[in-house]
Amino acid sequence: MSEKPNIFPGNWDVITETLLKTYELWFPQNWSPADLPWDECDSKNFTREECVAQSYWMSKLALFEKSGIGAFGSAALKAATHNMEDPTKKFLTAVAFDECRHDEICRRACGRLCPGFPYRFKPETELEVKALNNIMAMYENGKRYWSAFESAWDKYPLELIFSSFFFAEIGAQLIFREVGERSRNVVFSTAFRNITRDESRHLTGTLAMMERLSNEMNDKEKLMITRQMKHGFIYLSPLLFKPIDVFWKLPEDFFYYDQKLEEIAYKAGLGIPKVEDRREAWMKAIERHRSKIEDLGIPVPEIEEIGVEGVKINVKKGEDIIATPL
Repeated sequence: MSEKPNIFPGNWDVITETLLKTYELWFPQNWSPADLPWDECDSKNFTREECVAQSYWMSKLALFEKSGIGAFGSAALKAATHNMEDPTKKFLTAVAFDECRHDEICRRACGRLCPGFPYRFKPETELEVKALNNIMAMYENGKRYWSAFESAWDKYPLELIFSSFFFAEIGAQLIFREVGERSRNVVFSTAFRNITRDESRHLTGTLAMMERLSNEMNDKEKLMITRQMKHGFIYLSPLLFKPIDVFWKLPEDFFYYDQKLEEIAYKAGLGIPKVEDRREAWMKAIERHRSKIEDLGIPVPEIEEIGVEGVKINVKKGEDIIATPL
């Protein structure tokens, strides 16, 4: 009878040198959210409407950052208990810390701009009501995502779940670079430049994990990664494109007010790209990595919403989404 998975005795094995070097970059690239000039991100510098709009987008981003803390933390624990190579355990732990740091940017921004948003916020206007409704509807959907993610560990091989992490990082690197470059507020421009560097490191590391683990997979399992890529697109769609309703159950007027709030936030200095810019940039980001993915025998899924050609993957409305967060 095989022993139950356990973190002891552990190992210091290094098989994937690229993953080790990527993890080691965490130390010289370390930065602190507390060091940013937060006085420039203060409610006194904006109208109430601008404060709510910026807090709205930061709260939307926080949904994906919060899920990242738990997802990569869970992955680090699984890697330890299943005695995976040492850089895998430490890289995933570093990513979980980065997700904490990114969520901290969201928390501090909301605390400065609109204290209590969204958890203890009392809306006073119709726009504020709609902003709060949108965020809380997304958070409620997040519960369904997390239930599916937790159950995936018992359904699928670890290699399959770990190998799918990289796809979300393609989108994360994209959105944060765009926001950093477009933001006119020095807090946001600095924070998102730092976050972009984190996400570039995540992308390199998760790709290295996928390259190694995919060698142990058969064609059927590789096609399951393709399916998870499609799930990743759907899960991240409210942030990186617009909500795809096969998973997201949102108010009918969600997108109308979402766009209105993003426009106000942009005018206030938070550099959110427009939907069409996000669509084109996400498509180009996937195409840039297509050859790396396909060289591993993993087909790219068709994502017709943003113009990506590939293998058609049918996702039914209401289906559980097994994806990885930013």
